[in-house]
Amino acid sequence: MNHSIFRIFFGLLLVFGAAAAAAQGSPQVINIPLSRPGEPIALEIGILSARIEVIGEDRQDAQFEISASDTGRKIVTPSGTKSLKGGSFAFEIEEDDNEISVDTDWRANKVFLTARIPQRADLYLSTTNDGEIIVSNVTGSLELGNTNGPITATGISGAVIAESVSDDIDIGFRAVAPDSAMSMESVNGNLTVRLPANAGAQLYLDSSQGEILSDFEVEVQPSKPVIERDDHKSGVSVRVENTIVANVNGGGPVIRLKTLNGDINIRKAGN
Repeated sequence: MNHSIFRIFFGLLLVFGAAAAAAQGSPQVINIPLSRPGEPIALEIGILSARIEVIGEDRQDAQFEISASDTGRKIVTPSGTKSLKGGSFAFEIEEDDNEISVDTDWRANKVFLTARIPQRADLYLSTTNDGEIIVSNVTGSLELGNTNGPITATGISGAVIAESVSDDIDIGFRAVAPDSAMSMESVNGNLTVRLPANAGAQLYLDSSQGEILSDFEVEVQPSKPVIERDDHKSGVSVRVENTIVANVNGGGPVIRLKTLNGDINIRKAGN
């Protein structure tokens, strides 16, 4: 088994000019060889504040372009105060048996990361503050989490679980995984799912305050509460959920769409 670890650190050298290009915002470009080229990969990225874009391509390796915003910090010297230009931060990329992880230290800088990877990939992407997640042309299972920003995915073949608290989620499928349950959930954002015109799906729709709009004719099922009961030593807990169930093209994989204050849009791919 091959094991490759690539570490690139941005610290005082960047701030004081040894990496002038990076200090001006030019990205560092890192190519990562794969242990098993031509086979599916898994990619995990979790960064506190980041714009994360992942692009599936016909390639045998992975390429990462990474930069960071300026710190806005200053240094006080006998001759006066000087600005510290450049985004001082550190990150690490590790590949092990076609599993790639990207980590950064927990500083305030916003990171800008673009990953170009093989099309067959499982993705685990998350960011929290002032972030954005964008995915295109990937075949696999996607788990996408963005607390305070939008999530957009296009040309997806597979299954998606996406969660955002305060922004929109827009997922466009090229093909839907037949045996996978999927979900999109936001508190204050709109949800948009784009399905191929002939795709079948069973939609569980829950929008407290918003509208539900569909390009498809749907068959709405009779409303029926789902009751979950958990008996344990100290007592019992019961959860009751009542959502709208609608079949597209006769039904198919389950897609759960839940938002409190946003609209739900079911679109035909290309619209």
